[in-house]
Parts: sequence; structure tokens; C-alpha cells
Amino acid sequence: MKWKSGNRRHLMRLVLALAAAMAGAASAAAQAPIEGVWRTALLSEVSISACPEGFCGQLSRIVVPEGMLSGAEAEAAAAMAPEEFFDYRNEDPTLRDRPMLGLQILTLWQGNQPYRYDGEIYNPEDGKTYSGYLEMIGPDTVRLNGCVLFNVVCRGEEWTRVPAEELEARAATEAEAEAETADAAAPAQ
Repeated sequence: MKWKSGNRRHLMRLVLALAAAMAGAASAAAQAPIEGVWRTALLSEVSISACPEGFCGQLSRIVVPEGMLSGAEAEAAAAMAPEEFFDYRNEDPTLRDRPMLGLQILTLWQGNQPYRYDGEIYNPEDGKTYSGYLEMIGPDTVRLNGCVLFNVVCRGEEWTRVPAEELEARAATEAEAEAETADAAAPAQ
């Protein structure tokens, strides 16, 4: 049986799509369950990945919740891009000029129980670092617990995994916007 050129291209696309899907499944299987992008209770996002210390979490999307800032602060925050937020509340004055976007707020390592990761949690709301732990509640839900008083008093919140489809759609939208900006900035020929 002879293959027409169009059929060969279709078959090649199918083979490439299957190979990509298998590679994605293999890399997902190799990841620790806490790796990924997590949406906090206040709708900001934290990206957790392997790092030399174990696992590190960086602020990857900032959402300033209503009611957390005074009227003037809320107006100023609404007019700012995420890249313009800095760690102004840090207890250490020398660290107050750090950008919030990309700021490492979690340092975790495997705990003594499966699906529990002990570590340190930096809270940008008050500029303090707490001991604590992150526990997997389900494949797409974690509970982050920050503790004080020798881990006697702990407070926590649940985070949900941001779906891969949402991240991919957002990345595509951002790439399109960047391309449009570049096209608009390019000199006419």
C-alpha cells in the first residue's frame, strides 16, 4: 500500500504527539508529588521544584487580596505591575529591596512520614520565617502549616495544584502578547 504525502504527514504528527505524551508522562512520574504550581488561599501562586536543599517554593504569581491593604495602599498596588512589588515587610532592612516575584518562600525536605515535607516558611505578609511543614492531602491538594512555640502552635491553609492546561493556556496568551508588543515596537519596513 502506498502512502500519500498528506497521510504520511498525518501519521508523522500522530507519532510525534504520542512520543511527546509518553515523554510528559515519564517526566511527571519522575517528579515528587509536591513539585508543581500551587494556588494559595489568597489566589497567589507558588512554584515548587527540586533544589539543593530539597524542595524550594518561589512566588510565581502575585495577587493582592482585597481588604489586606489600606485604601491608599490598595490603590497603589492596583496600579503596580507584579515586578514592582518588593519585600518591604521583611524584618531584615537589608532584604527589603528584594522583588516579591520569584522570591523563595519555602525550603522543604522529606519528613519522617510519607507525603510530609518539613522545612522553613517565609511569610511576606509579616516578614518573618517560621518552621513548619507541607503535607499532601491528595494529588492536587496540600496543606501548608507554619508553626511557632517549638511547633506547638501551628496555623495552616490548603493550596490547590494549578492545572497544567491552565498554565499552558496562560503561557500561550503571554507569548502572544509579547509577540504583539515586539511587532508593534519593530520599525516599519
